[in-house]
Amino acid sequence: MRWLKSGILFVVVLTLLITGVLFSSRNTTPYAIDLLIFRLPEISISLLILGSLVIGLITGWLLSLTTFVRLKASQLRSEKALKTAQKELDTLRISGLKDSQNE
Repeated sequence: MRWLKSGILFVVVLTLLITGVLFSSRNTTPYAIDLLIFRLPEISISLLILGSLVIGLITGWLLSLTTFVRLKASQLRSEKALKTAQKELDTLRISGLKDSQNE
């Protein structure tokens, strides 16, 4: 089963790599971006698009990371509260057993 996952991953990565090379070779027109204050040097359109994709992926990952950290902190607080409640319940059970044995 593991070799099947590795094989599928290899095929997907190879397909993406070939697609990226074809995309880059077909979109070589130089283009300069004008940002009101200054102008970026001319680079190919494919690099601009791929750079935008990478920046978007990193931004999305960072934004989802904040949500993940918040949820993980909430989970840790809930687990701590559960342990406290479990200890209290165990204490009450033991004291209940001691009371019934003393009678």
